[in-house]
Amino acid sequence: MLFSTDDTIVALSSAGGVSGRGLIRMSGSNAWELTDDLFVPAADQDRGWKETGGRRRLWGRLRLADNESCPTQMYVFQQPKSYTGQDMIELHLPGSPALLQMVLTGLLRAGARMAQPGEFTARAFFNGRMDLSAAEAVAEVVSARSDTQLKGAQRLLDGTLRRRCEQITAQIVEVLALVEAEIDFNDQEIELTSAQTLRKLISTCRNQLEPVLTESVSWEQLSYLPQVVLAGPTNAGKSSLANALLGIDRSIVNTMAGTTRDALTAPLNLDQSECLLIDTAGLGRTDDLLAEEAQDLARKTMAQGDLLLWVVDVADNRSKAEIDRDISQRIELGLPNNYILVANKIDLCRDMDRRLCELSELTDSLWVAVSALRGDRLVQLKERIEQNLHSGHAETTGATLALTVRQKQELTAGADNLSQAERLLADAGGFQGELAALELRTALDHLAAISGAVVTEEILGRIFSRFCVGK
Repeated sequence: MLFSTDDTIVALSSAGGVSGRGLIRMSGSNAWELTDDLFVPAADQDRGWKETGGRRRLWGRLRLADNESCPTQMYVFQQPKSYTGQDMIELHLPGSPALLQMVLTGLLRAGARMAQPGEFTARAFFNGRMDLSAAEAVAEVVSARSDTQLKGAQRLLDGTLRRRCEQITAQIVEVLALVEAEIDFNDQEIELTSAQTLRKLISTCRNQLEPVLTESVSWEQLSYLPQVVLAGPTNAGKSSLANALLGIDRSIVNTMAGTTRDALTAPLNLDQSECLLIDTAGLGRTDDLLAEEAQDLARKTMAQGDLLLWVVDVADNRSKAEIDRDISQRIELGLPNNYILVANKIDLCRDMDRRLCELSELTDSLWVAVSALRGDRLVQLKERIEQNLHSGHAETTGATLALTVRQKQELTAGADNLSQAERLLADAGGFQGELAALELRTALDHLAAISGAVVTEEILGRIFSRFCVGK
């Protein structure tokens, strides 16, 4: 993929379909001139906006074909303090697909070129507005499907990875200078720095680099949302609880047993993370063939879940033995031990203190008493869910780096080069400074590829081809 930075590019930068507002973005040396022929400012003092320059927002109308026009907000960005480092224009228009296409066609006829995928961000990289790791983060921000992914992308976007690589690079450069000095004076039998000292310095560099790998997660890991399965006897209020936790009517609720026949899935936002909440069919005796199949699906879903919410009805009209039977059913089914007992329908308890005391006697497991109907203690249930999902695991909600496949490959290769340089200097066969220096230079190249200081056309094409047009 070859990018030209001399011409003016344009693209629709908002999502497709009808919306309240559409966005057309243009960047390049003629962006202002092309827009000046079409845009009519509402205020007379804004008619000389090109001469004023700077960064501004203007109100006015955009000329269309057949002497028509449409209301427009125009954002003006002057180089080099724009996203791309070039003169930029953003036109905010009514989000009619036909209207946006009409404006886009007019700008293309006026001399702009349709931007390639990722070309705006590519120009930002080429013009020094961001390093390559930040450019990759832009793509991850656009494609993020969860808060966890968005936070992981933000860590890349703010330059955390680049700064850590720069610190390690500076240390490797110092070691390389010492190794090359030893090479220069090796034939004179003058030892400026011992091989043992050089190995220790390289080891220090490697020890700085390896935690970047071991303490990071892959982008694919962030794409996985843990599955939390709602299960339990029929009419325990699972579907009502699912709707209450999600804040939407995702599941059908009815007093008739067996309403839920499928495994209904929806993302659930917790305080610091997300999960997939899955509502399953209630378990119990049935003569209905379809209900039996629904219960078989429920059991398979429970077995695959990361956490089970075993829901029981603690309404006051049920005996202690019936509650005990409902709790014991989970064990009889051989379901996972990782579960939270949810005592639902506390709003129907006439003597809630007694009922909860009985519940404590029946189980020593983690349990939460809630009311799906009134919303009682749902916050506490969400807290328990999050604690359970993340207990004993490294937090991946943005506190650690999320690496792309390319970044992980470059860092791994760099660490391998450092290890090889260390081994070469430990070889009993004699000083192998030239080979060690080559390994150190190669390690520097791999780290430089993170920020884009050293990069090939193939790498650039692979990165920016993942973008959508307009970004």
